[in-house]
Amino acid sequence: MARLRRVNEMEPVPLGEEPAGDRDQPVMKGVLASVARLSRPQVVALAFAGVAIIGAIDYVTGIELGVSLFYLGPVALIAWRVGAREGYAFAALSAATWLAADLAAGHVYSHQAISIWNATIRLGFFAIVAGLVDALRVRLEIEGSLARTDTLTGVLNRRAFIEQLEFAIGLASRDGQPFGVVYVDLDDFKKVNDVHGHSEGDRVLRTVARTCAESVRRTDVVARLGGDEFALLLRGSDRAGAEGVITKARRTLAAAFRSQRAGVTCSIGAIIFQGAPRSVEEAIEAADALMYEVKKQGKDSVALRTIDAAPEAAPSGG
Repeated sequence: MARLRRVNEMEPVPLGEEPAGDRDQPVMKGVLASVARLSRPQVVALAFAGVAIIGAIDYVTGIELGVSLFYLGPVALIAWRVGAREGYAFAALSAATWLAADLAAGHVYSHQAISIWNATIRLGFFAIVAGLVDALRVRLEIEGSLARTDTLTGVLNRRAFIEQLEFAIGLASRDGQPFGVVYVDLDDFKKVNDVHGHSEGDRVLRTVARTCAESVRRTDVVARLGGDEFALLLRGSDRAGAEGVITKARRTLAAAFRSQRAGVTCSIGAIIFQGAPRSVEEAIEAADALMYEVKKQGKDSVALRTIDAAPEAAPSGG
């Protein structure tokens, strides 16, 4: 089985160099982070205030200076943070505000229908932008989900698991919250692909993912790290809690393997961290090394260990 060796594949940026395009990112990231922290009611209130302010400016500047483009700010904000339906509502509000400011500023049309037509054109433009912004948000959410999900099994992938583990280590460092890392490796899985074909192997992998997901709590994390290797992150779990999850998962997996006549078992290494490990890679390798100890002793078993402080560097497995 391929061992997990590296956590971060990114090349470091040399000291003194600033990546192209990154110079303005801190300001933009700060603005986006501030908006992201707002609740939906706060976003709606901010958008209402924006429309009112832009309407007032529209009135003060009169009919010679157009500021219609600025109404897109509140419309886009609502569509991004709240949804398309609310974005369309703010598109209508913005068009109505523009019309009211235009008429109040003394713009006289040769026919009243012209003002209605101009407002309708702006409404259509604002609504199109609201729809496009909402579609972009949905697309990015889908792509973000796919980037964090293993396409075969539907559980998290290695990248997403590492992110979740980093967060757990941060909580352990700050609050002393314990957590468990469980490394699951299928025994003799290659024979399934060789004898029954890859479609049967895929079915076995989906069974493992589903069983593990059904065995953990809603706050825990299940991921496929690659190949036939899976990992569980048990948040706030002590030894007894980890034993309960692992026992349930093994029992259900054994029954599923028997019914499928898969001819595989699983070796499991579980580490309960009472204190924060030094790194994500070290936490994973500690559980990985313990799992390989199980394999060396005959496979189809579990090893569970509690570590009170940062573990020593994990030995390489065979």
